Amino acid sequence: MLRGTSVISFVALLLTAVSGCSESSHATSTQAAASIDKSQFLLAEEPSDAIGVMIAREDAKDKDEIVLLARIGGRRDPFIAGRSAFMVIDASMTIVDDGQESGKGQVCLDDCCATLRKESTMLVKVVGADGKVVPLDARQLLDVHENDLVVVKGKVERGEDSFSVAATGVYVRR
Repeated sequence: MLRGTSVISFVALLLTAVSGCSESSHATSTQAAASIDKSQFLLAEEPSDAIGVMIAREDAKDKDEIVLLARIGGRRDPFIAGRSAFMVIDASMTIVDDGQESGKGQVCLDDCCATLRKESTMLVKVVGADGKVVPLDARQLLDVHENDLVVVKGKVERGEDSFSVAATGVYVRR
């Protein structure tokens, strides 16, 4: 019986420690969010000469400056929770519901459309002056939602199997 009590006490102590850690980290992230000047990432005017995701994937080279027009989406949940990063899809493409056939200018989220989805989507990471991803959810930082059209200004990051933009500014079409 004493052994069972010890195990229960240990588990209770462990849960207390874990919950304390999460509250502390939540408080820290809340403080960090409050200290971020959101206006430095939101562009007041739409930049000109924007290109789509598919053209960018074909033509842009690593470290190129880019202005990109895209729609937030391209996967079931396009936002990276707790970070200012999200998936975008070429503005000319639309997502069709599961089970529906996709036609011209449409892409599904099933495996059958994986190649087309890769060609028409990419990751956008909003970065600070230090080049690091802003530690605040993009939905809070930019007041954006899935399917919003955005014009992103930043620098291409191209790897062997990856393609993303380190964004220094975002204009949200309303």
